[in-house]
Amino acid sequence: MSTTKDLDRLLRSFVEKKNLPGAGLSVCRGEEVLYENYIGSRDMAGKTPMGPETLFRIHSITKAVSALCGMMEFERGAFLMDDPVSAYLPEYKELKLSVKQPDGTWAVEDSKTPMLMRHLFNMNVGFYAHDGSPTETGLRDVHEQLGGSKFQAGYSLGEEIRALAKVPMLFEPGSRWQYGYGISIMGAVVEVTSGMSLGRFMEEKVFAPLGMKDTGFRFRPGWRERMAECVMHKRDGSVVKCESLLGDPLDSMYREEGAYEAPDAGLISSVRDIQAFSGMLACGGTWKGEKIIGRKTLEMMRQNLLTADMLKEFRNSPEMKGYGYGYGVRTLMDPVSGLTNGSAGEFGWEGAAGAWMMADPVDQLSASFMIQDMLPDAKYYNDRLRSVIYGLL
Repeated sequence: MSTTKDLDRLLRSFVEKKNLPGAGLSVCRGEEVLYENYIGSRDMAGKTPMGPETLFRIHSITKAVSALCGMMEFERGAFLMDDPVSAYLPEYKELKLSVKQPDGTWAVEDSKTPMLMRHLFNMNVGFYAHDGSPTETGLRDVHEQLGGSKFQAGYSLGEEIRALAKVPMLFEPGSRWQYGYGISIMGAVVEVTSGMSLGRFMEEKVFAPLGMKDTGFRFRPGWRERMAECVMHKRDGSVVKCESLLGDPLDSMYREEGAYEAPDAGLISSVRDIQAFSGMLACGGTWKGEKIIGRKTLEMMRQNLLTADMLKEFRNSPEMKGYGYGYGVRTLMDPVSGLTNGSAGEFGWEGAAGAWMMADPVDQLSASFMIQDMLPDAKYYNDRLRSVIYGLL
C-alpha cells in the first residue's frame, strides 16, 4: 500500500531527475482531498515557490473541457450524434477528399460520406497532414487567406472552422482516427447551438458553478505573473526555457486582445481548478452540490468508440496502451494490457507541457497533475502517478 509520503517522494523525483522547476498534484476520493502538494518553484531561477495560486498552460486538457461542453449540448437535445455537421455548419455539406494516385500524384475528389457529429468527438475527421497532399496545402492556404496564425491574426474560431470546410480531407469521415480538428469543429457547433462563444459557455455552464476562478482562454489582471515557466529538454539533456509552440510565441494564444479561443489547446488553469473539473467527472457530474451534467451522459462519454484498426492508430503513443477513445477523452479498456492497477473506465487526457488529469467513477477517484515540460515523456510521469494514486485505496 502506498501513502501520501510516496507521492511526496514521486513529485520530488520528477523535479530532481527531470530537472524541472516544480510540480503540483491534487488527488481526491469523492469530494475529500486525499493529497495536495507543490514541489519546487514556478520559475527556473527558483525565486517563487510553486503553490495553489500558480497557473499552467493545460494545452490539450482543454479538449476534455470542450468535449464536456459538447456532451452538455447533446444532453440538452441540441443535436444527435448521427446528425450531419452541415445541419449546424452548412459549409460542411459538400466536402472534398485528397486521393493519392498510382503515380504518386494527388487528386481531389468528392467525399461520399457525410461528416457526422460523432465523428467530431471521436476525432474521425482528416484535416491534418504533412505529406504534400491537397490537405496540407489547403490548410496552409486557408490560414494565409484568414491572415496567418490563429493566435495572432485576430480571427475567431467560427471563422476558421467555416473556412476549413474548403480543405480536402485526408480520408472519409468515420474511417480512421486522427488527432486533429474534430474537437475544434465540435466547439464551433456548440457556439451555434448555444448562441454564445465557447469561452462564455464554459464560464457560465462549467467554470462558475465549479468555482474554477483561475481558468480561461485569455490573460486576466495578474495572471501573467502567476504563470509557471515552461521548460524543454534538449537532445544533449540540458533544460532551457521554452519560447514557442508550433511556430508561435509560447503564450500568444492567451493575449488579452486575442479573438481565437482554441477548443483543443487554449485554456490556462490551476491544479485546484482542474481537480474540481476531474472530481466532478469522477462523481457522476456533480461537485459540491452543483450538477454540471448527467451521470448517464458521462457513462456514454467514456465508452470506447474506436474500431480495432482505429485503436492501432490511437495506441501509437506508448502511454495509451490499454486505452481506447470515447467522446473526446481517453478511456481505460483493459488494465491488464495497460499494465496498470487502475479501474476499467478511468478516463481523462493530458497536455503538451505535461498537465494530466484522470477521473475514475468506479472508485470516485480523481487527480490533477501540473508541470510545464514541453513535449514530455508522458508515460514516465503519468504511469507512475497512476500506480501510486491507486495504491492509496
